[in-house]
Amino acid sequence: MALSAAQAAARLGKLTGSRIACLMKGDAEAIDRLYREMIGEEVEEDLSGVWAVRLGEATEELNLAWFERKQAGPVTRRGEVINHPFLPWVACTIDGWSDPHQCPIECKHVGGREPIETIVQRYQPQCQWQMEVTGADQCALSIISGANEPVIEWIDRDADYAAEMVRRGEQFMHCVTLRRQPVALAPAAPPIEADKVYDMAEDGAWRKHAASWLQCAGAAETAKKCERELKALVPVDAKLAHGVGIRITRDRAGRLSLREGGRE
Repeated sequence: MALSAAQAAARLGKLTGSRIACLMKGDAEAIDRLYREMIGEEVEEDLSGVWAVRLGEATEELNLAWFERKQAGPVTRRGEVINHPFLPWVACTIDGWSDPHQCPIECKHVGGREPIETIVQRYQPQCQWQMEVTGADQCALSIISGANEPVIEWIDRDADYAAEMVRRGEQFMHCVTLRRQPVALAPAAPPIEADKVYDMAEDGAWRKHAASWLQCAGAAETAKKCERELKALVPVDAKLAHGVGIRITRDRAGRLSLREGGRE
Protein backbone atom coordinates (compact mmCIF):
# COMPACT_ATOMS: atom_id res chain seq x y z
CA MET A 1 0.00 0.00 0.00
CA ALA A 2 1.02 3.67 -0.27
CA LEU A 3 3.43 4.64 2.49
CA SER A 4 1.98 6.28 5.56
CA ALA A 5 3.63 9.31 7.15
CA ALA A 6 5.06 7.03 9.87
CA GLN A 7 6.51 4.62 7.30
CA ALA A 8 8.04 7.45 5.28
CA ALA A 9 9.63 8.89 8.44
CA ALA A 10 11.07 5.49 9.43
CA ARG A 11 12.64 5.08 5.96
CA LEU A 12 14.12 8.58 5.84
CA GLY A 13 17.82 8.62 5.01
CA LYS A 14 18.04 4.84 4.68
CA LEU A 15 18.58 2.44 1.82
CA THR A 16 15.54 0.21 1.44
CA GLY A 17 14.72 -2.71 -0.83
CA SER A 18 13.30 -0.54 -3.59
CA ARG A 19 16.26 1.85 -3.40
CA ILE A 20 19.06 -0.74 -3.47
CA ALA A 21 17.87 -2.17 -6.80
CA CYS A 22 19.35 0.63 -8.94
CA LEU A 23 22.77 0.12 -7.33
CA MET A 24 22.72 -3.56 -8.22
CA LYS A 25 21.44 -2.96 -11.74
CA GLY A 26 23.97 -0.18 -12.40
CA ASP A 27 21.20 2.19 -13.53
CA ALA A 28 23.15 5.47 -13.71
CA GLU A 29 20.08 7.69 -14.10
CA ALA A 30 18.26 6.08 -11.16
CA ILE A 31 21.42 6.18 -9.01
CA ASP A 32 21.83 9.89 -9.71
CA ARG A 33 18.20 10.56 -8.81
CA LEU A 34 18.53 8.54 -5.59
CA TYR A 35 21.68 10.45 -4.67
CA ARG A 36 19.93 13.82 -5.14
CA GLU A 37 17.00 12.47 -3.14
CA MET A 38 19.25 11.40 -0.26
CA ILE A 39 21.03 14.78 -0.06
CA GLY A 40 17.74 16.68 -0.16
CA GLU A 41 17.98 18.13 -3.67
CA GLU A 42 15.12 16.00 -5.03
CA VAL A 43 11.82 14.87 -3.54
CA GLU A 44 11.00 11.17 -3.63
CA GLU A 45 9.42 10.20 -6.95
CA ASP A 46 5.63 10.38 -6.98
CA LEU A 47 4.34 7.04 -8.26
CA SER A 48 0.67 7.78 -7.69
CA GLY A 49 0.17 8.19 -11.45
CA VAL A 50 1.86 4.91 -12.41
CA TRP A 51 -0.81 2.32 -13.17
CA ALA A 52 1.35 -0.75 -12.47
CA VAL A 53 2.22 0.58 -9.01
CA ARG A 54 -1.39 1.45 -8.18
CA LEU A 55 -2.59 -1.95 -9.40
CA GLY A 56 -0.08 -3.65 -7.11
CA GLU A 57 -1.32 -1.52 -4.20
CA ALA A 58 -4.92 -2.41 -4.96
CA THR A 59 -4.29 -6.17 -5.02
CA GLU A 60 -1.73 -6.41 -2.19
CA GLU A 61 -4.23 -7.14 0.59
CA LEU A 62 -5.95 -9.79 -1.53
CA ASN A 63 -2.56 -11.28 -2.41
CA LEU A 64 -1.63 -11.55 1.29
CA ALA A 65 -5.05 -12.95 2.21
CA TRP A 66 -4.66 -15.62 -0.46
CA PHE A 67 -1.16 -16.44 0.76
CA GLU A 68 -2.54 -16.81 4.28
CA ARG A 69 -5.31 -19.09 3.04
CA LYS A 70 -3.08 -21.31 0.90
CA GLN A 71 -0.19 -21.55 3.36
CA ALA A 72 -2.52 -22.24 6.31
CA GLY A 73 -0.73 -19.83 8.62
CA PRO A 74 -0.95 -16.19 9.71
CA VAL A 75 0.59 -13.28 7.84
CA THR A 76 1.80 -10.63 10.29
CA ARG A 77 3.92 -7.45 10.37
CA ARG A 78 2.06 -6.00 7.36
CA GLY A 79 3.74 -2.86 6.06
CA GLU A 80 6.33 -2.88 8.83
CA VAL A 81 9.51 -0.87 8.37
CA ILE A 82 12.37 -2.98 9.76
CA ASN A 83 15.84 -1.67 10.58
CA HIS A 84 18.98 -3.73 10.05
CA PRO A 85 20.32 -5.14 13.34
CA PHE A 86 23.71 -3.40 13.05
CA LEU A 87 23.80 -1.26 9.87
CA PRO A 88 22.02 2.00 10.79
CA TRP A 89 21.62 3.13 7.17
CA VAL A 90 19.80 -0.07 6.09
CA ALA A 91 16.06 -0.76 6.33
CA CYS A 92 13.27 -2.47 4.44
CA THR A 93 9.49 -2.25 4.27
CA ILE A 94 7.91 -5.68 4.04
CA ASP A 95 4.45 -6.36 2.63
CA GLY A 96 3.97 -9.11 5.21
CA TRP A 97 5.65 -11.82 7.26
CA SER A 98 4.89 -15.53 7.05
CA ASP A 99 4.88 -16.89 10.60
CA PRO A 100 4.99 -20.58 9.52
CA HIS A 101 7.96 -20.01 7.20
CA GLN A 102 9.60 -17.22 9.25
CA CYS A 103 10.25 -15.10 6.20
CA PRO A 104 9.14 -11.88 4.48
CA ILE A 105 6.47 -11.89 1.78
CA GLU A 106 6.84 -9.62 -1.25
CA CYS A 107 3.67 -9.11 -3.32
CA LYS A 108 3.73 -8.27 -7.02
CA HIS A 109 1.09 -7.94 -9.75
CA VAL A 110 2.45 -8.27 -13.29
CA GLY A 111 0.92 -8.29 -16.74
CA GLY A 112 1.56 -11.96 -17.50
CA ARG A 113 3.52 -11.44 -20.71
CA GLU A 114 6.94 -12.35 -19.29
CA PRO A 115 8.44 -15.69 -18.20
CA ILE A 116 8.36 -16.21 -14.45
CA GLU A 117 12.18 -16.42 -14.45
CA THR A 118 12.42 -12.84 -15.76
CA ILE A 119 10.11 -11.58 -13.01
CA VAL A 120 12.06 -13.39 -10.30
CA GLN A 121 15.34 -11.94 -11.57
CA ARG A 122 13.88 -8.42 -11.57
CA TYR A 123 12.90 -8.58 -7.92
CA GLN A 124 15.95 -10.45 -6.62
CA PRO A 125 17.58 -7.27 -5.18
CA GLN A 126 14.44 -6.35 -3.22
CA CYS A 127 13.93 -9.88 -1.89
CA GLN A 128 17.61 -10.38 -1.04
CA TRP A 129 17.66 -7.02 0.78
CA GLN A 130 14.67 -8.02 2.89
CA MET A 131 16.43 -11.24 3.85
CA GLU A 132 19.60 -9.33 4.71
CA VAL A 133 17.65 -7.01 7.01
CA THR A 134 15.43 -9.61 8.68
CA GLY A 135 17.95 -12.46 8.85
CA ALA A 136 15.57 -14.80 7.02
CA ASP A 137 16.89 -17.65 4.89
CA GLN A 138 14.18 -17.25 2.24
CA CYS A 139 11.65 -14.78 0.88
CA ALA A 140 8.22 -15.61 -0.51
CA LEU A 141 7.66 -13.71 -3.77
CA SER A 142 3.88 -13.93 -4.36
CA ILE A 143 3.13 -13.03 -7.98
CA ILE A 144 -0.28 -12.31 -9.50
CA SER A 145 0.15 -12.68 -13.26
CA GLY A 146 -2.67 -10.99 -15.13
CA ALA A 147 -5.91 -12.30 -13.62
CA ASN A 148 -4.43 -15.61 -12.50
CA GLU A 149 -4.18 -16.97 -8.96
CA PRO A 150 -0.94 -15.93 -7.23
CA VAL A 151 2.11 -18.12 -7.72
CA ILE A 152 4.66 -18.24 -4.90
CA GLU A 153 8.34 -18.33 -5.79
CA TRP A 154 10.57 -19.17 -2.81
CA ILE A 155 13.76 -17.12 -3.11
CA ASP A 156 16.74 -18.48 -1.16
CA ARG A 157 19.19 -16.15 0.52
CA ASP A 158 22.46 -15.70 -1.40
CA ALA A 159 25.25 -14.62 0.97
CA ASP A 160 27.62 -13.45 -1.79
CA TYR A 161 24.96 -11.33 -3.47
CA ALA A 162 23.94 -9.87 -0.10
CA ALA A 163 27.56 -8.98 0.66
CA GLU A 164 27.83 -7.19 -2.69
CA MET A 165 24.63 -5.25 -1.94
CA VAL A 166 26.04 -4.11 1.40
CA ARG A 167 29.37 -3.17 -0.21
CA ARG A 168 27.67 -1.07 -2.89
CA GLY A 169 25.32 0.44 -0.34
CA GLU A 170 28.21 1.48 1.92
CA GLN A 171 30.01 3.03 -1.05
CA PHE A 172 26.88 4.95 -2.04
CA MET A 173 26.15 6.18 1.49
CA HIS A 174 29.76 7.34 1.81
CA CYS A 175 29.18 9.48 -1.29
CA VAL A 176 25.99 10.85 0.28
CA THR A 177 27.85 11.77 3.47
CA LEU A 178 30.61 13.55 1.51
CA ARG A 179 28.10 14.98 -0.99
CA ARG A 180 30.19 13.51 -3.76
CA GLN A 181 28.65 12.20 -6.97
CA PRO A 182 28.56 8.35 -6.94
CA VAL A 183 30.77 6.51 -9.40
CA ALA A 184 29.32 4.47 -12.22
CA LEU A 185 28.60 0.84 -11.36
CA ALA A 186 28.48 -2.21 -13.59
CA PRO A 187 25.37 -4.40 -13.23
CA ALA A 188 25.70 -7.20 -10.67
CA ALA A 189 24.24 -10.47 -11.91
CA PRO A 190 21.40 -11.59 -9.64
CA PRO A 191 21.45 -15.11 -8.19
CA ILE A 192 20.23 -17.83 -10.53
CA GLU A 193 17.79 -20.40 -9.21
CA ALA A 194 19.37 -23.59 -10.58
CA ASP A 195 16.43 -25.96 -10.21
CA LYS A 196 15.69 -27.17 -13.76
CA VAL A 197 16.57 -30.54 -15.31
CA TYR A 198 17.73 -30.69 -18.96
CA ASP A 199 18.10 -33.77 -21.17
CA MET A 200 21.11 -32.97 -23.41
CA ALA A 201 21.13 -36.29 -25.28
CA GLU A 202 20.06 -34.69 -28.59
CA ASP A 203 22.67 -31.89 -28.45
CA GLY A 204 25.42 -32.72 -30.98
CA ALA A 205 28.25 -30.96 -29.17
CA TRP A 206 27.22 -32.54 -25.86
CA ARG A 207 27.19 -36.03 -27.43
CA LYS A 208 30.64 -35.51 -29.00
CA HIS A 209 32.38 -34.27 -25.85
CA ALA A 210 30.56 -36.73 -23.59
CA ALA A 211 31.77 -39.64 -25.71
CA SER A 212 35.36 -38.34 -25.60
CA TRP A 213 35.19 -37.87 -21.85
CA LEU A 214 33.88 -41.40 -21.30
CA GLN A 215 36.72 -42.77 -23.42
CA CYS A 216 39.40 -40.80 -21.58
CA ALA A 217 38.08 -40.77 -18.01
CA GLY A 218 39.51 -44.16 -17.09
CA ALA A 219 42.84 -43.42 -18.75
CA ALA A 220 43.08 -40.07 -16.93
CA GLU A 221 42.52 -41.73 -13.54
CA THR A 222 45.15 -44.35 -14.36
CA ALA A 223 47.60 -41.61 -15.40
CA LYS A 224 47.09 -39.78 -12.08
CA LYS A 225 47.75 -42.98 -10.13
CA CYS A 226 50.92 -43.70 -12.15
CA GLU A 227 52.11 -40.12 -11.62
CA ARG A 228 51.80 -40.53 -7.86
CA GLU A 229 53.72 -43.83 -8.00
CA LEU A 230 56.48 -42.38 -10.20
CA LYS A 231 56.98 -39.37 -7.95
CA ALA A 232 57.25 -41.68 -4.95
CA LEU A 233 60.19 -43.41 -6.72
CA VAL A 234 62.20 -40.20 -7.18
CA PRO A 235 65.21 -40.14 -4.80
CA VAL A 236 65.00 -37.38 -2.19
CA ASP A 237 68.22 -35.71 -3.42
CA ALA A 238 67.26 -35.80 -7.11
CA LYS A 239 66.95 -32.57 -9.08
CA LEU A 240 65.96 -34.56 -12.18
CA ALA A 241 64.86 -38.13 -12.75
CA HIS A 242 64.16 -39.33 -16.28
CA GLY A 243 63.69 -42.36 -18.48
CA VAL A 244 61.33 -44.15 -20.87
CA GLY A 245 60.13 -40.85 -22.38
CA ILE A 246 59.27 -38.95 -19.18
CA ARG A 247 61.10 -36.58 -16.84
CA ILE A 248 60.41 -35.50 -13.27
CA THR A 249 62.01 -32.31 -11.97
CA ARG A 250 62.21 -30.88 -8.45
CA ASP A 251 61.94 -27.10 -7.96
CA ARG A 252 63.55 -25.03 -5.19
CA ALA A 253 60.51 -25.56 -2.96
CA GLY A 254 60.84 -29.33 -3.32
CA ARG A 255 57.79 -29.75 -5.58
CA LEU A 256 57.93 -32.45 -8.22
CA SER A 257 56.67 -31.94 -11.79
CA LEU A 258 56.19 -34.72 -14.33
CA ARG A 259 56.45 -33.99 -18.06
CA GLU A 260 56.82 -35.89 -21.27
CA GLY A 261 60.34 -36.00 -22.73
CA GLY A 262 63.89 -37.13 -21.94
CA ARG A 263 66.71 -35.29 -20.22
CA GLU A 264 67.51 -31.80 -21.48
